[in-house]
Amino acid sequence: MKTRPGSDAKQKSNMKYDVVIVGAGHNGLVCGAYLAKAGMKVCVLERRPLVGGACATEEVWPGYRVSTAAHMLGLLQPRVILDLELQKFGYEVLQTPPVVQPIEGAGPIVLWKETDRLAKQFARFSAKDAAAYPRYVEHLAQVGPIFRQLMWEIPFDPSDLSPKNLVAMARFAWRNRGFVGRFHEVTDLLTMSAYDYLSRWFESDAVMAILGYYPAGGSGQSVGFRTEGTAYFLLRGQLRENNTAAGGTGLVRGGMGTVSEAIRQSGARFGMETRVNAEVARILVRNGVAEGVVLANGDQILADTVIANAAAKHALLDLVEPRELPFEYRKKLRGFDGQATAFKVHLAVKELPRLEGIEESGFGAGEPSQVTIAPSVAWLEQAYADLQAGVPSQRPYLTVQAPTVVDTTLAPKGHHILSIYGGHIPSGPGADHGEATKDAVTSRVIETIRRFAPSWSGEYLHRHVMLAADYEEQFGLPGGNPHHADLRLSQLFFRRPVPGFADHTTPVRNLFLCSASNHPGGGVTGVPGYNAAQVVLAKRGRR
Repeated sequence: MKTRPGSDAKQKSNMKYDVVIVGAGHNGLVCGAYLAKAGMKVCVLERRPLVGGACATEEVWPGYRVSTAAHMLGLLQPRVILDLELQKFGYEVLQTPPVVQPIEGAGPIVLWKETDRLAKQFARFSAKDAAAYPRYVEHLAQVGPIFRQLMWEIPFDPSDLSPKNLVAMARFAWRNRGFVGRFHEVTDLLTMSAYDYLSRWFESDAVMAILGYYPAGGSGQSVGFRTEGTAYFLLRGQLRENNTAAGGTGLVRGGMGTVSEAIRQSGARFGMETRVNAEVARILVRNGVAEGVVLANGDQILADTVIANAAAKHALLDLVEPRELPFEYRKKLRGFDGQATAFKVHLAVKELPRLEGIEESGFGAGEPSQVTIAPSVAWLEQAYADLQAGVPSQRPYLTVQAPTVVDTTLAPKGHHILSIYGGHIPSGPGADHGEATKDAVTSRVIETIRRFAPSWSGEYLHRHVMLAADYEEQFGLPGGNPHHADLRLSQLFFRRPVPGFADHTTPVRNLFLCSASNHPGGGVTGVPGYNAAQVVLAKRGRR
């Protein structure tokens, strides 16, 4: 791997770059690769010993490679994959079997990817819902392109009435004129709860639990099924085109770190340099202009442009001297928030859980690579109600993933990895995220899985638990939030991360942001990195 340890670079401590990027998460690497491709001299700095940030694969135990944070490729944009030719550098998506979800009173339900097949499953619960499902899918497919296009927009400041910005707003309005005819539909998705939105279409508890699982729990936010604004997450399947040469979605061969490594290699051929073990202690600012960074070992790296892939809060509040930023900006950035309450439990096992009744479900031979545990609406709602009462969810929702079903290279022969995502655990200041809590989470997870797979012993060889505090400490995610801050209406588009500075700029000249703190948020899309690169190239006259 062609990376340079920060400690080995003292002889180059005064080297001047066109661009230095703080953080080698996937967005930082995407941004750097595009800038290097455009001919700029780029250096990407990473605090940890490997690139990828939260899009990483780590050997947690000898012989087992675990995607410790992001675990599924669902949103990485085809434009990024094809522009950077990631398939030349080891990027390969593996098709997965359909997800299976146990439903109370019905047993395991196979969530077929084909609309008509899934509609037939829904007919078991409601003929009305079976008939409504194809219309619902078509409805989202019609609204989806509006949001797909918005992902690539550089947010403007609607309060800026300068001629230049007025022209930018007019051009934005023209490009997105299709939004006008569907204004109310778009507004509903941004403001309504997933429960209320789905209730317009469906009557069955089972269908509601199946379609509402992701917005109610799987999105990485601390929300409930009835939380306003969660309807937006019903669009997840529409935010990426899956019929291009970039291929579809699924599990990545070698784990999610393979994605980041492919981006790094793509950038390296254009001269992008990456240094690991190179923690940035301070961003150098002189007379209101960013000039480079100082590493924790004292080295200085100078650059005409500094781009922070670290969370906006960390980059601006910890790495920049307070005197360099307006008081109002700092105050608003402190209010950019969202505490995560999800957890991940990784287990090394010899035996996979076998769902009771899966033989009769129609799933067929083999094992599912993913099981979703949320057997009813009440189950989802109680998990959130427990959190609101200040206690861990007694019946957590779970995404139980077994990546070794489709990628045997991740574990020793005959062994498997269970990567289990779920919620909720009280988190934030004062929360206990110590070993006793992790033991309790593990026990509750195993107990919950065995409720639907009673033949499974629950025995494991190794265990690795990640709570919100761990994600904050290890990956620099504020509040453990994969989006750096919640994707709620007050923190979207031209309000993300701070009103007036949603266009990847900051109050410091030549200091930019390119992380999930920016529009459109997290989720391994590559879009914040791409958009930031376009902003920098435009300001440098290279676009």
